[in-house]
Amino acid sequence: MSSNAVVHDDSENFKILVATDLHLGFEEKNLVRADDTFNTFEEVLQLAVKHEVDFILLAGDLFHVNQPSVSSLERCISLLRHYCLGDKPINMEFVCDQAEVFKHCNNPIVNFEDQNLNVSIPVFSIHGNHDDPCGYREVSCMDLLSSMGLINYFGKQTNLQELKINPILLKKGSNKLAIYGLSHIRDERLERLFKEKKVFMNRPLEDVDDWFNIFVCHQNRVNRPGTKYLSEKCIPSHIMLTIWGHEHESLIDPVRGESNSGYICQPGSTVATSMCEGEAGNKYVGLLTISGKHFRMEPLELKTVRLMHFETVKLSECEEDVSTSKKTQEFVRRQIEDILSRLSLKYSGHNKQPKLPLIRLRVEYTNETQHFNGIQFGHEFQDRVANSNDMILLRMEKKSVQKKTRCIDDQVLSNIMDDEEMEKIEHIVDQYFRTASEENQLELLSVDGMAEAVDWLVNKSCHDAIKRVVEHQKKKMKNYVIKQEGLDENNISEHIISYHSSRTQKSKDEANDVREVLSSQQHTTQSYSDNDSNISPVNSDDEEISNNSSTSSVQNVRGKRGRGGRAPRATTRARGRARGQTTLRF
Repeated sequence: MSSNAVVHDDSENFKILVATDLHLGFEEKNLVRADDTFNTFEEVLQLAVKHEVDFILLAGDLFHVNQPSVSSLERCISLLRHYCLGDKPINMEFVCDQAEVFKHCNNPIVNFEDQNLNVSIPVFSIHGNHDDPCGYREVSCMDLLSSMGLINYFGKQTNLQELKINPILLKKGSNKLAIYGLSHIRDERLERLFKEKKVFMNRPLEDVDDWFNIFVCHQNRVNRPGTKYLSEKCIPSHIMLTIWGHEHESLIDPVRGESNSGYICQPGSTVATSMCEGEAGNKYVGLLTISGKHFRMEPLELKTVRLMHFETVKLSECEEDVSTSKKTQEFVRRQIEDILSRLSLKYSGHNKQPKLPLIRLRVEYTNETQHFNGIQFGHEFQDRVANSNDMILLRMEKKSVQKKTRCIDDQVLSNIMDDEEMEKIEHIVDQYFRTASEENQLELLSVDGMAEAVDWLVNKSCHDAIKRVVEHQKKKMKNYVIKQEGLDENNISEHIISYHSSRTQKSKDEANDVREVLSSQQHTTQSYSDNDSNISPVNSDDEEISNNSSTSSVQNVRGKRGRGGRAPRATTRARGRARGQTTLRF
């Protein structure tokens, strides 16, 4: 097996279009950027038609949120219907137990064998951390598309005590292909399951060594401070190629993984969801050709992607006089003009490529006299840049930053400035309560319960999540206490402590309870404040703090590119108060 092996033009070869992290609906309320994700998605589908692929393989985050707007759903459905339904014959066989592979679906059948559908290009997709199931019955937009027969949704795990991954088995002539899908699972849990050897990849019973094995996942790939990740060493040796979603930086050329994990291909996102260096490069999808045990990955550069430029300027290294705010602005203005001039040479010429680029110029200053209002400055370029309000990021050079570790606010900011990425919310909450004093510990919720509530507040814009959860928990505690025998004013505290202790021992149950409470009362989750970012991750969705504004009520931070939690993040300032009065301040 070799990524550079010669693959003959044989009619029996598999041809697959590989993509990940399309984030449909990102910035859909931004009049300038509303069409970006859909234009690029259409280009991806057009490439699939042009190259006459057997199917499209997506590695998660088809949508930017798990409950997208009706408009986003309609546009996605229309594009899939237009490009993936038709009379083109399907020249491959689906030879595994469909009821097992699609057991989580209402219609457990591969769509090109459904008598009610006429599919020309099947789409196989796992879910990511942005379009993961939630709420009643644990469903998402992926289940909706599956029920409509537009995608084949696989890799969803319904039992998180142990993971049994059954592959999709496809045959085309003499070629045999096994695709193992693992939809997004919290990295902490996945790491624990691997350590406990509770992850099983079931291999085909027939001719086990004759299959080309692909693993599709959507997890953190890099070991970043404060976050867990899926180690490449966990990938079984029989996997020949891993398609890695969640990380937004495009590393489309397959590379050898650690140990015996075969090759790894990281296509990256098709749209920039965060203003970070990793997202500023060209965007690609891959044309994967498989012949026997050999494969070739051909990068296909996307032509409809909005141009993006990321650059850091240190005023301390500037040879010009930038001692005052006015002089600094003149210097920065020339930098922007130079960037625009360079970007003008990079347009693809595609009629749907946006004309206004994204620019992030990070200006590091050493003296407060050099500081200026970046938002006001950006107004000069509002007709020439797509993100004029956050084009300039002003921050003090690292050597001048006074780090503080006693409160969550400063710790988060310090991490962002030092490591240029945001820790996951659950890590921040867990870290705080691990180090908090006795008087600042939770008295109603467990740490997992609080982390779940904060996750909803930050990642799903459920602004009253904390209030709802605390009220719900107070009610449950009250019901528990009043049922206790011999209750009086002298032993109420003991019963409260007993209740909290029992909930802490069942913290995972409480986290699920919190999720159900919020899901049942959720009215809308489409409104995300994604000024700079996404999460990711990284990647896999990254963002940074913009200190242009004098107000600091809510500050946007870089998410992971794909990397971190399940959706665009905002900096959360959490601080324990008196017992039973834990409050999050924004």
